[in-house]
Amino acid sequence: MKNLRHIVSPLVVYLIVGMVLAGAGCSGRKSGPSDAHPVLVSVEISPTAAVPGESVTLVWRFQLADEWHLYWMGRNDSGYPPRIELDLPDGWVAGGLQWPVPERYIAPGDILDHVYFDELVLLQKIGAPVDALPDEEIVIKADVQWLACRDMCVPGRSSLDVTIPVRSLSAAVPDDPAAEAAFRLPRDLPPRTLETAWEGVTFHVHHPRAASLTFMPTDDCGQLVDLLNDGQDDRLALRFKPKGGTVGPVRGLITIEETGGRTGSYRIDFPATALADAP
Repeated sequence: MKNLRHIVSPLVVYLIVGMVLAGAGCSGRKSGPSDAHPVLVSVEISPTAAVPGESVTLVWRFQLADEWHLYWMGRNDSGYPPRIELDLPDGWVAGGLQWPVPERYIAPGDILDHVYFDELVLLQKIGAPVDALPDEEIVIKADVQWLACRDMCVPGRSSLDVTIPVRSLSAAVPDDPAAEAAFRLPRDLPPRTLETAWEGVTFHVHHPRAASLTFMPTDDCGQLVDLLNDGQDDRLALRFKPKGGTVGPVRGLITIEETGGRTGSYRIDFPATALADAP
């Protein structure tokens, strides 16, 4: 979403990234993002220390210069999402990245992408082994890559070290950046929220109070015929290309904007159906 608050903590480890087409390295600049350096990357740890056998959350923050955007991890016509590769000490484990809800963005030429403006915050769980030693510090090496676009696209890449102290007890976090970022994540779809039905190769979606529905497919969703025209309306009729006698599955995010102004975004996962069984 476009209007995200910017949060700066003394615990943040800042990495100013210089962008070049052939692979970018670190820059010594101490200012915010600009057209010359469109992305500023930082990471916070929540809580500020790990406890043996428990987990901490890395809060990856990508701040963007005006009008620049980064890509969601789902289906896009162009671009690729940020990638974070970690080199973990023995016994430590990392969970997958948790992505906030993107926005639907149509570029000239009817290019449809799902993107983030202003700021992208990703969450990632890091698990400490039960035999981690209190009062030690471990260092995780991170390789971060992305593609930032405006009227042109430039890739960025940089490396940084994340130091995690190990303590015997967890410390309280009064202004928890992970908790705030979690509010931006999509939720599981409550039962009976949507009315859905297959009709041949078309998956119909209705919400009784919806002013607008927006569907954003993940990469493991079935192949859609025309997401640009089918993916947003007050009622959705998502046309799928058959494969092996089936259509679907329907996987991704759906944003429901209700007539009263309330908006919610949810994960959806409806199984594929055999064409012979479709009503």
